[in-house]
Amino acid sequence: MRALKAAPQRGLLIVNPKASTGSRRRTRWVAKKLDGVLDLTVEKTGDRGHGEELARRGADAGYDVVLSLGGDGTVNEVVNGLVADGRPAEEAPLFAPIPAGSTNVFARALGLPWDRRRAAMAIVAALTDSPRTRTVSLGRLQADGVDRLFTFCAGLGWDASIIKKVESYRKKRNLGAHYARAVMAELNEHGVEGDSIQVSLSTGEEVESTGMVVVQNCAPWTYLGALPVNLNARASFNAGLDVLILRKLGLSDAARTAASLLVGRDGPDGKHAVTHHDLSRIRLRASLPQAFQLDGDYLGERTELELSSVPKALRVAC
Repeated sequence: MRALKAAPQRGLLIVNPKASTGSRRRTRWVAKKLDGVLDLTVEKTGDRGHGEELARRGADAGYDVVLSLGGDGTVNEVVNGLVADGRPAEEAPLFAPIPAGSTNVFARALGLPWDRRRAAMAIVAALTDSPRTRTVSLGRLQADGVDRLFTFCAGLGWDASIIKKVESYRKKRNLGAHYARAVMAELNEHGVEGDSIQVSLSTGEEVESTGMVVVQNCAPWTYLGALPVNLNARASFNAGLDVLILRKLGLSDAARTAASLLVGRDGPDGKHAVTHHDLSRIRLRASLPQAFQLDGDYLGERTELELSSVPKALRVAC
């Protein structure tokens, strides 16, 4: 008697149609490849937060795999929906990010190709011929009643101000040029040194910054095209949070720091830079509101942030 073929896993593909490299033709290609190995449903996002809502519904409906097709903002929303309300990794759907944004840090940090077609094929292989899954840590932000997860970084101060400027530029291509332009604009308009940020670490140490504080959940911090940019090269999905603290930072230090990052060095050096590895908690308190970013999205200004590591929070296919 012939054995019955197992039913395919149920998959939900959440597509951001506004992603910078998105198109209906490319979306159809990705969906067709995934439909060969999954019983696939495709949903498109609308306004901000819709991806989180769709992912939460997918998890509640018992989908086996939830995938995103978009950039890091889409990834952030989907991840927050999948593990909403403290849902443990083993009870949440498997997650797979397919890059379609301008940077795609989380997907590339997992080792997935930048090209969406190659990434889709890698995920198909991870789900079928040679199953490849891993469980990764996430970061958690708690501030002013906000409780939100992040996948690769959070920042307060100078880097968030630069991200705000980059987002204000209309063209999304040639990100490296836009980043360099934003750095120079920020230096010319405002300099670097701002109001003090007190940094309290889970080790008991206290450090003060007047430049910026960047918290990482993995390395690299970002990419400029194909070039990885590292602030804390030791940051890892398998450890706690890493932090870079720029203390008193003048214009010459800022220019050298920006230049070292743009040419791919492993991070700032010198007395103005302090790094810490594998922390469970980081608390930031600014004397006045500072620019803030989460997973590369500018989210306004904050004076107090509580950041913590969430070990083994999410299962991913890669």
